[in-house]
Amino acid sequence: MATARQLGVGYLGWSWSGNGGGVEYLDLATGFDASRLTPGAAPLPRHRRHPRDLPRGRRLRRHGRRHPGPHRPGAPTASDVTATGARLTWPAATDDTAVTGYDVVRVDGATESPVTTTATTGATLTGLAPATAYTFAVYARDAAGNRSARSATVAVTTSDAQAAGSCAVHYRLEDWGSGFNAHVTIRNTGSAPVTGWRLDFAFPGGQTLHSAWNAKAVQEGNQVRATHEPWTETIPAGGTVSFGLSASSTGGNGVPAAFTLNGEPCTKE
Repeated sequence: MATARQLGVGYLGWSWSGNGGGVEYLDLATGFDASRLTPGAAPLPRHRRHPRDLPRGRRLRRHGRRHPGPHRPGAPTASDVTATGARLTWPAATDDTAVTGYDVVRVDGATESPVTTTATTGATLTGLAPATAYTFAVYARDAAGNRSARSATVAVTTSDAQAAGSCAVHYRLEDWGSGFNAHVTIRNTGSAPVTGWRLDFAFPGGQTLHSAWNAKAVQEGNQVRATHEPWTETIPAGGTVSFGLSASSTGGNGVPAAFTLNGEPCTKE
């Protein structure tokens, strides 16, 4: 009733007495009384107006929907692009009934293909083909089952595949007991350049990463992942790139036991 008043639409009280047992009712066919309309309501024909005939902003939602869906998410951005995967993140969408998830799709002209679904504002894509251009976009879904308009798209081109065993890593320590610097050199021993790289390894003891230069580095547990900066993105065939790490230590320092470049094992130098 409050909504009807807000929209300027009149309403009537009406009940049925199927058993004829003392429940009075209003017979719209023979007993309609305009004086019993709510104050300020228009004559009956107004009740029959189609929603599209109402002024903008006062249209009633059809099929019981309160709104067409959540706002569309912000434009996604790509990071950690490798030969077979990438990470997408995007600004959250908003909605009256709460956004409950996001659908990531691949866009190819007028065609969409589902990629993955997530409850957060980010998704890690896997199983992509090396050296391939992709376009992705995101939809938001709310608790009522409504879907937003599609977000802006983001273009992602995966890097060339790195052949197994076609890399070598030299890891040199400057150790002072309670901390150390590590100077890391990645050598491309293959016959093709590597564009876009990720180096994974594990600290051998109680080391805590503090900073890095010429690469971006993150730590989870004892696992460390270093990825290129724009100026160190490409490792030429037969060439190298180098970066450094600074960390503290609560135990003995040492050289990691193994390294992988874009998921493939490297030899140690």
